Amino acid sequence: MHFLMNGKSFTLLRLIVFIFLLANIGCGKEGSTELPVNSGGGGLSGGSAKYALVPSGSGCSDAVVTGSFVAGVDLGPDAALTVTVNVTTIGDWTYSTKLVNGFLFAGAGIFTATGKQTITLMAAGNPTKVGNTSFRLGIDGANCSFAVPVTATAGGGTTTAEFYYKANIEGVNYVQEATVTNGYDWFIGNLPQGNDLVVAGSISTTVTPVPAGKTDLLIAKGVLHNYTTITQDQLKTFFPVGSVSFAPADPFSGDGITILWTDPSGVRWTTGNGSTQQFGSSFKIISAEDYVDDNGDDYLKVKVQFNCKLYSTGTRAVKQVTNGEAVLLFGI
Repeated sequence: MHFLMNGKSFTLLRLIVFIFLLANIGCGKEGSTELPVNSGGGGLSGGSAKYALVPSGSGCSDAVVTGSFVAGVDLGPDAALTVTVNVTTIGDWTYSTKLVNGFLFAGAGIFTATGKQTITLMAAGNPTKVGNTSFRLGIDGANCSFAVPVTATAGGGTTTAEFYYKANIEGVNYVQEATVTNGYDWFIGNLPQGNDLVVAGSISTTVTPVPAGKTDLLIAKGVLHNYTTITQDQLKTFFPVGSVSFAPADPFSGDGITILWTDPSGVRWTTGNGSTQQFGSSFKIISAEDYVDDNGDDYLKVKVQFNCKLYSTGTRAVKQVTNGEAVLLFGI
C-alpha cells in the first residue's frame, strides 16, 4: 500500500510543506513570466435570441477552453470554448470571435428557455504563433476576454505505463511514468481536518526528497465530508466524470482541485493561488474506476486532463501548463 506515512515518497515533512503551500501562497498577483499576448477583440453575433455574457470584471470568469492548440497544426474537433450567457429572449443564435493568431471560435444553436445557460463555441483554424492568444467576447454590451495557450509541440509526448503524468510546461514536454524500477511510483496522501478530508494522489520518486533533476506531480481534490464512513462507491461518486473547478488557496474553505508540481531544480509550484487566478484554465476527470492492488487493497484509478497556471511558492512567478494528463490512484 502506498500511504503518505509509510516513509516512501510522502513523508510527514512533505505533508506539512504541502499544507503550508495551500494555505499560505495567498492570492498574490501573477508574475511577469507569461508568454506574450496577441491582442484580439470583438466578434459577430446574430439570430433572433437576446442574450448577454456574464463576465467577472474584464475576464470571462467561467470560460473553459479544451483541446490542443499547437502552432502550425490544424485544430481538432476537441478544441472548443464553453462560457455562460444570460438569455432574456428565446430563439436561435450565432456567434463568432474575430480571427486571432490564425484561429477563431464560433457556434450556433437555439435557446428554448431564458436564464443563465452555457454555450459552446468550436475552435477552427491553424495557430501561427506560440504564446498566450487573447480573445475578446462582446455580446449585447457585455464584454470579457480569455486566453488560449498555444504551444510549440503537442504537450507531454507518449507513455505506455499504467500510471503516469505528462504535460507541456512553459513549452517543455514532461513525461514521467511510474514503474517502480525507474525510481518512480504512485502514492496516495490525504489531508484530514476534523471529519473532512482532502484526497491526494501523486506520481513521485521512491526516495525523498526528490533528487535534483527529477520532478513529481500531486493532485488533490476536496472536500470529502464525513470521510471515516465513506464507502468505495461513495469515493467514486466524489470523482464524477466531467469538468471540476480549481480549489481556493485554503483547500478546506471550498471544493475543487489543487495541483502541486516540483520542477527539476527542486522549486515547488502550485495552482493553490486562489481559484480566481485560474482564468482560462480547465480540469476534467476522464474516467474513475475501481482498482485493487497486489495486497488486495481498494483504490480508485482516475484519469484526468488539465490546462492551468502554476505559481511559485517563493517568487509568485507563474508557469503555463497545457495538455496535462495523468493517471493516479486515490484512496482512503
